[in-house]
Amino acid sequence: MMAFLLVVVINGEPIPDQFYFRDITRCNTFAYYISTGKTKINNRYQMQENVTAYCIPKRIAANTKTWD
Repeated sequence: MMAFLLVVVINGEPIPDQFYFRDITRCNTFAYYISTGKTKINNRYQMQENVTAYCIPKRIAANTKTWD
């Protein structure tokens, strides 16, 4: 089955968790909000730093859990 893997990179290191989506739009939505999420520092909101996320196509087994 074709799916999309959400890759999250923090401080240059990808996290080991794997989140698969059947729908590229849903995967890209999560990637967008992870990459552009806001953090509150000194009572001011700032954009996320050192965090990126993107989706890549992957072939997975039909019984693999997906998040959509």
